[in-house]
Amino acid sequence: MKVITFIMLLISTVLIAVPQAELIRIDALHDASEYEKELAQLEVLSVEYPEDVEILWRLAQVHFDIADQTEDEEVHKAHFYPGFEAAKKGVKIDPNSARANHWYATLIGKIGMLEGTKQKIINSYDVEEYGLKAIELDSAYDGSLHLLGRWHYELADLSWIERTVAKIIYETPPKASFEESVEFYKRAIEAKSDEVRHYLWIGKALIKLKDKEEAKKYLQTATEMTPLDDADRLMQKEATVLLKKLK
Repeated sequence: MKVITFIMLLISTVLIAVPQAELIRIDALHDASEYEKELAQLEVLSVEYPEDVEILWRLAQVHFDIADQTEDEEVHKAHFYPGFEAAKKGVKIDPNSARANHWYATLIGKIGMLEGTKQKIINSYDVEEYGLKAIELDSAYDGSLHLLGRWHYELADLSWIERTVAKIIYETPPKASFEESVEFYKRAIEAKSDEVRHYLWIGKALIKLKDKEEAKKYLQTATEMTPLDDADRLMQKEATVLLKKLK
């Protein structure tokens, strides 16, 4: 009897899903850039629905967004790690969740950058694997397309010392190029044309390719867009600095 009761309880727990109205409310906070409020409400919901992948990937996303508002490394540490844990749990529960895969890839990449060259290179394999899986599951999501653009950019931009470290860690370091980076950013812009991030980073990749005139166009667009949060304003500031250097 106890066994049957336990099984029924387990089944009922698995079947409970967060109401759609709650997700709509959470997404409205996200769209309004109310990230702290969003995090507080998601943390409450995560206790009530601990196995719901829709809550978990949103938790990962909001931790990223809060960290993205500042260049403060301590804030990054405070949010990238718990965000990654939420994404990792989400992927374990539902390996075919495009967003869980996306945030797993994004946050393990951020953690690698926090922990130094060796870990950045080690983590880059997971960034590519889970990022490509996210695109396979949802090819229209601009975030995952941008992620692969960044993956190519960061690895193509490794210094000589970093490449030496990569060869020590792996016989065959991951292959990446600024050209591929640009192509992923273009796809991201096609998917979502009003995202400052895409224009800044395609501009940076074009500078690496010495295509300054084309870079100026994208960077100028980045500076003229309406910022939605502090992250956008930080990126626009960077785009402005880069434009001045190109003149």
